[in-house]
Amino acid sequence: GGSLFEALMPLLVLDELRHAPGSLGRNALAHTEIQRRFALEHLEYPVWGLSPSSTPAGDGYGEYGVRLLGALGYRTGAVTPHAAALALLTEPAAATANLRQLAERYPLYGDFGFYDAVDPKTGQVAHNYLALDQSMILIALANHLRDGVIQTYFAADPIIQRVLPLLAAERFFD
Repeated sequence: GGSLFEALMPLLVLDELRHAPGSLGRNALAHTEIQRRFALEHLEYPVWGLSPSSTPAGDGYGEYGVRLLGALGYRTGAVTPHAAALALLTEPAAATANLRQLAERYPLYGDFGFYDAVDPKTGQVAHNYLALDQSMILIALANHLRDGVIQTYFAADPIIQRVLPLLAAERFFD
């Protein structure tokens, strides 16, 4: 669908930038850059990180992304803190600044962490906590602050070690 969640969630456990630099890693970097530029420059949002989430209008769940990045082509709309946190693994400085902007501009942070989403055009917040969001934020922060601790643990598994050379051989962009 072109969401940042779909592109970057695997980075929580697999250091694609290291183990698959010519394929998945490069794809993650491209998704992050396109997402950021699309939201900031094309949509003229002050923040970025389009991802499926609760709808800020409170009427359900919506799929948001950058249409040209996905086969399904989700619509534009809500920005999510969990997508911004996932980008700590691809563009740490930009993601940190984006998380700060989200917290400063919108009432997005509550007693139990970040709420699910915000509509940057209206400022309307989806006041829901999703366990999946909170876990993605926590693991992204752990990896960012502790030099890929979860990724390192995953890559140390003997079964995973056997497939890492296959990932390294892939070239999506040649």
